[in-house]
Amino acid sequence: MRVSHLSLAVAACGAAALAALVIYTVFMRWVVGQTPNWAEELPRLVLIWTALLGSVTCTYQRSHLNAGLLPLIVRSIGARRIIGKATDIVLLIMLLVLAKAGWDLTLLTMSMTTTALKMPVGIIYLSVPVGCVGMALMQVQHVLSSGDSL
Repeated sequence: MRVSHLSLAVAACGAAALAALVIYTVFMRWVVGQTPNWAEELPRLVLIWTALLGSVTCTYQRSHLNAGLLPLIVRSIGARRIIGKATDIVLLIMLLVLAKAGWDLTLLTMSMTTTALKMPVGIIYLSVPVGCVGMALMQVQHVLSSGDSL
């Protein structure tokens, strides 16, 4: 799905940017002796957005944390499919609830600003509804697919 590929591309760029920011910050701190005023905030912002956008692709590929115990406990393929669909539906509902809560928090904090970057705090919290809506779209696809869920 295109949303998954786009989120993976943006997350990959975010990971590269995070590495560059951390290297630059360490260089400035230990070699030059001047730590940038944004050394804490900007890498944290990039990390949060990168993680939540990367989770969209993990949801699409079903590569998120999975203990793999269900096939050991439930032998019936039909029962595993039913449990898998039920799990997909519960995850979809929870992602939508979390997206709504994240949106409310975003709106609540948009008037506040960060200390170093002087940007709205809501920009950081906006990553939650964006990431959760992306993951919810992937879950909708899983719920509607007729393939094996687990």
